[in-house]
Amino acid sequence: MFREAVIEALTRALGADAAACGDLGALLAPPPKVEMGDLAFPCFALAKSRRAAPPKIAADLAAAIQDAGLAAGGAIAEVKALGPYVNFFADPVAELQGLCRAVADGSFFAATRTAAPQRVMIEFSQPNTHKVFHVGHLRNVAVGDALVRIFRARGHDVVAANYYGDFGIDVAKCLYQLGTGQQGSPPAEGRTAWLGEAYVAANAPLAVAKKKIEEAAAAEDDEAKQAAIAAHTAIFAPIRAVLTALETGDPETMALYRETRQWCLDEFARIYAWLGVQFDHDFFESEVEEEGARLVDEYLAKGVFVESRGAIIADLEADGLPVALVRKSDGSSLYLTWDLALARRKFDEFGIETSIYVVGAEQTLHFQQLFAALAKMGYARAKDCRHIAYELVMLPSGKMSSRNGTAIPLHELRTRVTDAIRAKMEAEARPERAAWSETQWQATIERVAIACLKYGMLKVGTTRRVIFDIEDWTNPEGDTGAYLLYSLARIAGIQRKAEQTVALDADVPAGSGFGNDAERALVGHLQRYGAEVARAEETCDPSGLAAFLFDGAKHFSRFYQECPVLQAEPALRKARLMLAAATQAVFTRALDLLGIEPVEAM
Repeated sequence: MFREAVIEALTRALGADAAACGDLGALLAPPPKVEMGDLAFPCFALAKSRRAAPPKIAADLAAAIQDAGLAAGGAIAEVKALGPYVNFFADPVAELQGLCRAVADGSFFAATRTAAPQRVMIEFSQPNTHKVFHVGHLRNVAVGDALVRIFRARGHDVVAANYYGDFGIDVAKCLYQLGTGQQGSPPAEGRTAWLGEAYVAANAPLAVAKKKIEEAAAAEDDEAKQAAIAAHTAIFAPIRAVLTALETGDPETMALYRETRQWCLDEFARIYAWLGVQFDHDFFESEVEEEGARLVDEYLAKGVFVESRGAIIADLEADGLPVALVRKSDGSSLYLTWDLALARRKFDEFGIETSIYVVGAEQTLHFQQLFAALAKMGYARAKDCRHIAYELVMLPSGKMSSRNGTAIPLHELRTRVTDAIRAKMEAEARPERAAWSETQWQATIERVAIACLKYGMLKVGTTRRVIFDIEDWTNPEGDTGAYLLYSLARIAGIQRKAEQTVALDADVPAGSGFGNDAERALVGHLQRYGAEVARAEETCDPSGLAAFLFDGAKHFSRFYQECPVLQAEPALRKARLMLAAATQAVFTRALDLLGIEPVEAM
């Protein structure tokens, strides 16, 4: 195809300098404007070896390629020197033909597969039972699910894993509050939300006491500080007693725990089903608590962990990290303890080669300590662990918090987003919707809602915070999932109106006239798919793939406006229908990698 032909032409024209340039394909990029060509090669790196200015080198290379006849016929139509760049123009018909045939026979998508596949475990979502599943949790799910799909598209054997936080002090807080009787009886519907309210209620007096400690410390009032600490301890004591009851298996506490835990797991299952997310294996904190305790004993005996003031620690100062606490002085385990045990289980029981954790950036130190502790334990697989950190989801008004009850529960979010999309769709009357049943309306709205939510989470790079705003995220004319689905629906509409099926591997008739700027720009953009998928795997960040889709939708919109399909002459009509079909196939596959399903009409 075109890129391969350009690389071959450059390799031959550069001669001995080709090796010095490194990966020629990586140096090639589309020029800023399509009228300047389809790919450009920069000549700056050759200035020293050739002892000439980059524009002179570009002119010499272009002339050499032309003189050698390498640009005649085939995929390359023309070569020009534009300043310090050698710009290559593709033969538009040959490029369209090659693209469509590769899509038709599957080689276009197969080319994205890596030459070195691995068995990879991607752990994501990790919701806590006895808390509300809210909009902030959605970013983790969206990123993790997209990475699973991207790694599989690259040919890796992926184990999608979830790790439920179903044990520990936060669970004890909720159960304690239920035990006070202040929450009343559980409702018939919305029981997880009710549990979330209990968790918030249990935290409220602790938050007040903690604030008083901070205020007294700031005022340097030792007497007030000690009184506040005593108050906090008194409030926390019965909660700690519930945790002890959980750890020792008290029958009454365990009965309440198992019942309420199952409510949460059932709710999580409904959420994942709605989002179209699946897991291959579930881990639970409650299952690794004892294993973690044994691990601490084992490495304490080996001298890897040491005792400090009654607690057990891993000294990580040699790694430039603070001391890691692996067992409290009261004998209780911590999240780090459980993660150490889980890390060993992942590699030893599942035969994975790489372990990826999709967890918020606020846990970066935790994972640095986890991986360093594993290495200190002599576990060689520590180097095969990777933390994919992502920034928080914020509301326009500020940070969300389950503890303070300021997060939007997902069940409420689902209703608000679907209502917003229905209102927008109903406000824009379209004849094709007149015959829609309520079932078709609801199914379409649900898909658009999921697209808006997932795309909104994924279009922002993982190193940046996401600002969740329903109006912005559901705008059908903005950088949204709705806009992407509208582009695909528009292609489906063209195909319905064409009332003919054009095979992707058909021949484009000679003299069709195909190849204006809008057509060339769209074809060239689609060719970037494989590179974007590879980049998404390398960076573990799906935002580049999201940007590829949005830019592609804009390219298609230009094509739609400037290149009439159904009114074109037969030969050109056929070529444009083929391009529309290729666009539909590539967009559909790229959307699938983001966990988004298309719709036939909007």
